[in-house]
Amino acid sequence: MPGGITPSPASTTTTDLDNSEDLSETITDDAVLAYINQFLLEDEDDESFLVTSAPVEDSALLAVEKPFVDILKSAEPAQAYEDKSWMTGHCDIPGMGGLDDVVRRTQKSCQLPCEMVKEGSVCAAHQGRKNPHDDGLEMEERKSKQSALCEEETVREMFDKVLLCTDENCEFRSPLPTQISSGYVKGSGNKRGRRKGRSGAGPEEEAVDLTTLLIHCAQAAAIDDHRNSNELLKQIRKHSSATGDAGQRLAHYFANGLEARLAGTGSTIYRQIAAKRTSTGDILKAFGLYAKACPFMKISHYFANSTILNVSKSASRLHIIDYGVRYGFQYPVLMQRFSRRRGGPPSLRITGVDFPQPGFRPAERIEATGRRLHEYARMFNVPFEYHAIAGKWDTIQVEDLNINSDELLVVNCLYRMRNMMDEMVTDDSPRARVLNTIRKLNPNLFVHGVINGTYNAPFFVTRFKEAMFFFSSHFDMLEANASRMDEHRLLIEREFVGREALNVIACEGTERIERPETYKQWHMRNLRAGFRPLPLNEEIMKRARYKVSKSYHRDFLVDEDNKWMLQGWKGRVIFALSAWSS
Repeated sequence: MPGGITPSPASTTTTDLDNSEDLSETITDDAVLAYINQFLLEDEDDESFLVTSAPVEDSALLAVEKPFVDILKSAEPAQAYEDKSWMTGHCDIPGMGGLDDVVRRTQKSCQLPCEMVKEGSVCAAHQGRKNPHDDGLEMEERKSKQSALCEEETVREMFDKVLLCTDENCEFRSPLPTQISSGYVKGSGNKRGRRKGRSGAGPEEEAVDLTTLLIHCAQAAAIDDHRNSNELLKQIRKHSSATGDAGQRLAHYFANGLEARLAGTGSTIYRQIAAKRTSTGDILKAFGLYAKACPFMKISHYFANSTILNVSKSASRLHIIDYGVRYGFQYPVLMQRFSRRRGGPPSLRITGVDFPQPGFRPAERIEATGRRLHEYARMFNVPFEYHAIAGKWDTIQVEDLNINSDELLVVNCLYRMRNMMDEMVTDDSPRARVLNTIRKLNPNLFVHGVINGTYNAPFFVTRFKEAMFFFSSHFDMLEANASRMDEHRLLIEREFVGREALNVIACEGTERIERPETYKQWHMRNLRAGFRPLPLNEEIMKRARYKVSKSYHRDFLVDEDNKWMLQGWKGRVIFALSAWSS
C-alpha cells in the first residue's frame, strides 16, 4: 500500500482471490479432462484385450487391422509426454504451484496438449510449427488492445473536459465584476421550471393530482390497507411515467417504492440496484450533465478545494482524508490548482475512505479512483500517494489512517454522512463515533457538506411527505434544465434519485440508509464533537455567487447562514457546506 500503511481488515487486495479462482478452475478442468481421457483409454484397453483374445479364426481380420493400429499408436504424443516437453519452462504458469502435483497424478492417463495448460504459450513440442490461425488471432488481439486504449483515451478526455478548469473564461478564474451582492443570490436565466405534482395532461385529458394520490396511497400503505393501496397505485401508474414531466417522473419512482413496501421486497430490490455496476464513463457523463444543469457539485468542489488551498498555502506536505471519496471527481482540479501554486505544489497524500461495495471486490471503485488520481498527479507534477480503505466508517480507528506529524491534515466529507445510522437505530450513534474519531485526528481543517433533508422521521407518512417535497425539487430542477429524453438525465433519475427514494420509502431499520438531517442539526452535532466553525471566506462566496448568477437558471440560489454556505432551488435549501477547526 502507498504510504507504508498496513491495510485494515476493511481494505481489500483482489490479486490472491483472482489467482485462487484461476487455480480452482484449472484444477477442475484438469480433473475433468483426466476423467474423460481415462474413460476413453479404458475403452481402448478393452479393445486391446478383445484383439489379443480374439479367436484364431479372426487372424485374417487382425492382420488387416494391424497396420492401422500401428499408425494410430505412432501418432500418439507419447514421446512428447515422456520428454515432458509440455511441462517445460515454456508452459510454466506463474502462481500455480499446486498444478504440477495434479499433472503428475494424471500422467498415465492424460496427454494434454500445451494449449490446454495455458492459451497462447510456447511449447517445445510445438516449436517450429505455425498455426494457420495465429495471424488472425494476433490481429484480433491487436485490434482488441487498440480498442481498449482508444476507450481509455476517450474516458480520459472526458475527465479532462468535465473536471478541469480549461476554459480561460472560467468564472472561477476570471476577474470579478465590481459589484456583486453579498446576500441572497439567484441565477440569471429566464427559464422557469414546470409545475410539479400535476400530470402533463393536455387540454382534452383529465388533470390528475398525483401528489394527493401519492399521499393517500402512502397513508393506506402505512396501515397495511392493500386493497385501497393497490387501487390508488393503479391510478398513479396510469398517469405516471419515467419519461414524462417532473410530476410524472416523481410519481413513477415513488410508486415503485410504495409497491415494493407493500410487497415487502424493498430491501431486496434496493440491494439489487445498489449492486449493479455502472461504468465510470457513464457516471462521468451523468456528472457532466448534472454540472451543466445545476451548480451544486461544481460550487461544492470549488468551496472545498479553495478552502483547502487557503489553509495549505505554506504547507510542503498535505494529507487529505476523504470520507466518501467515491470517484474522486473533486481532486483533478485541486491538483491543477496546486501545480500553479507559487513555490511549487506540496507533497499530496490522499486517504480515500468509503463504504464497501457489494461482491468480492469491496474496494474496487476507490482503488480505481486512486489509479486515475495518480495519472493526474503525473500530469500536473504533483508528488502523490494514495491509500484506499473500504469499510464501515465507525470501525476505522486513528491508527488505520497513518497520521504523520509533519503533514498538514485536512478531513473532507461531502454529503455522505447521511448514509450512517443515527440514534433512532442505536444509542451508540455511528455518526457520533465518526465525528469523535475525526476530532481525535486533530485536523487543521474539516470541510463538511450535508444534504439539508428532513425526511428522516421514524413515522412513515411524515417521512414520505417530506421526501416527496424534497425530491420534487430535483425532478423539477432537471425538468427545467435538461432534455426529457437525455439518456444521462434518465440515468441520474434512475440510479441516484430514484434509488434513494426507494430506500426512503420501502426500507426500514438498518436497511434504510438514507437518513439526512438539516444543516442546523449537523451544526449542533459538530459543536458537541468539539469542532469550532470557521467564518466563510468572502472571496469564495463572491465567486460562487458570480458563477451561479452568470451561468445558471434564475431559480438557483446561493446564500449563507450561521457560517454555512447554502445552495438550493426555488427557495428550498438542498445543500449546505461549512469549514471547521478542531
